[in-house]
Amino acid sequence: MTPGPGPVRTIGLLGNASKPDLPPAIEAAAEACRSHGVRLLAGRELAGVVPAGVDVLEAPALVAACDVIVALGGDGTMLRATHVLGGSGVPLLGVNLGSLGYLTDIPVPDLARAFAQLVTGDFHLEDRTQVQCRVMRDGAEAAQLSALNDLVINMGQLPRAIEMELRLDGDSLGHFLGDGVVISTPTGSTAYNLSAGGPICATDVPCLLIAPICPHALGMRPLVVPESTEIEIIVLRTGEGAVLTADGQETFNLVDGDHLHFGIALARVRLVKFPQSSFYRVMRHKLNWGGPRRRERKGR
Repeated sequence: MTPGPGPVRTIGLLGNASKPDLPPAIEAAAEACRSHGVRLLAGRELAGVVPAGVDVLEAPALVAACDVIVALGGDGTMLRATHVLGGSGVPLLGVNLGSLGYLTDIPVPDLARAFAQLVTGDFHLEDRTQVQCRVMRDGAEAAQLSALNDLVINMGQLPRAIEMELRLDGDSLGHFLGDGVVISTPTGSTAYNLSAGGPICATDVPCLLIAPICPHALGMRPLVVPESTEIEIIVLRTGEGAVLTADGQETFNLVDGDHLHFGIALARVRLVKFPQSSFYRVMRHKLNWGGPRRRERKGR
């Protein structure tokens, strides 16, 4: 956790223009910026929904011009925004227009208050690690992908198993057959990793998570390893159609014999957080921990 860079003077918007709740959210953002004397810009994909007076820029120019980027949508929108930001280091704030929203933890009704806190500098930054994969093919690097949430090996839309070998720091854990494997960061522990049976991990724990997807061996369980661990997966047998996917945004086709090397990426994603933000409160709310309260009955 690091202090914010100071008061914000220019805010950029990214979002999913197909979401019906987007126009009122943009109007709320525009009103908040007007009331605080802050300049508001928007990405090209929002050209048809932003009000008059909001300049629209291509992604590289938008990132270069802004103190903070605000992603309006769900976690998918947030992940797209991280790929737009690349390694720029520009802070990112997520405003939730979706239903789940582990990353986008500010609801639209709190948007005015959040913008007020941005303007006064009443926020801090969390540097989140990204996971990176280098795909080696015939002794040469064929691709390099990175992700805030996870990198996934699977067969895409084809319902077939993949045979792989997993190595940690050079030691083989053996061959296994399954629908794939998820390599995730602590930030991504609540995404595909959780659905695949992996654990939830606090976002500041320095580790990576390995979750096999439907392995054909009961002994192949999810693993949590230090982030310094050298993770290697060798694709032994796929047939056709195996892919490596980064945050659901980028894909690379794999072939038999590919060696995939996973580790922590140099570039980090800087998320805007406010004093009232709480990882555990979000988990309790999103996962309904504790369940609904029982109605108290008289005499009990």
